[in-house]
Amino acid sequence: MHASPATVPVNAQNSWSSVASSQPIKQVTIAEQDKQPWRYLGYPALSTFMASDDDFFVVRKFGTVCARVILMLQDRIVILTEELEKEDNECRQLGLDNGTLRHDPRPRRQQILEELAWRLEHYNRFILDHSELKSRPDASKHQMRNLANWMYNNDRAIQDEETAFSKREGDLMTFVPMVKTPLRRFIEKFDFIRLAWCIRRKKLNESHYPEKFVSETTSYEKSARVDKAVTCTTICLGLAMLIGPLWWLQQITADQSNLAHRLEIISGFIIVFTFLMGIVTVAKPFEVLAATAAYSAVLMVFMQLSPVNSPSNPG
Repeated sequence: MHASPATVPVNAQNSWSSVASSQPIKQVTIAEQDKQPWRYLGYPALSTFMASDDDFFVVRKFGTVCARVILMLQDRIVILTEELEKEDNECRQLGLDNGTLRHDPRPRRQQILEELAWRLEHYNRFILDHSELKSRPDASKHQMRNLANWMYNNDRAIQDEETAFSKREGDLMTFVPMVKTPLRRFIEKFDFIRLAWCIRRKKLNESHYPEKFVSETTSYEKSARVDKAVTCTTICLGLAMLIGPLWWLQQITADQSNLAHRLEIISGFIIVFTFLMGIVTVAKPFEVLAATAAYSAVLMVFMQLSPVNSPSNPG
């Protein structure tokens, strides 16, 4: 999904009505909207844009602030544990009972434990929540550009100081991360592909995305069709990598003089296969090597099927 920058002031929406419960409907013109975007667009329009597609939903992690809060919570717990150890040592020195919770001779110790209980719960919950956020991938340049384009096309709709978050590269994350193969990312770079009539969906049909907030500069792709295109491309490449060497090796006789030529063909297909595995899948390096090894074994079988010249009988 893409939000394209406009080179002229964007009249992205058609006129609509502002409805008040006790006031008559007032028609808002495009000129009024462009003059006061903070009034007629604002956060309702930005929220609609961000919620309309996962590629647009980019928010901050607040990594530095979270780390500081964690350190603060940790320090509060350290202070309490030190005070608890002090209470225990004083009980030993005074000969008091350290072996009871129900009849603790030091009431302050019970207060410390009760405070530690909720502070530890808060600390652990915060750590777990933050670790989940840290595991999310950073927003891609493509996603950040989408958000920046919307801000540019809807200038003054949001106050400048409140749009600063969109420029915090390295601290932005996608709300719903989507794993895309390098091939799909490559396809989406070309405007003539993502804007093709068979892939492009100009506006959303869902009723919970108000028509008046759907920008004309925002294009939505039909993800299912893109996925099918990538799948078909992958299948075609896979078949070509299997059938191609089979027919090529069939044309070369399996004698000693052609051994180097056949090995060159096999080596070339292995290199191409490894490259394709890297761009059409999200496999890890060791998985790519395992698949390449299996493919190499198949090619060796193909080589055994190559035609053999029959030795000529002496006359």
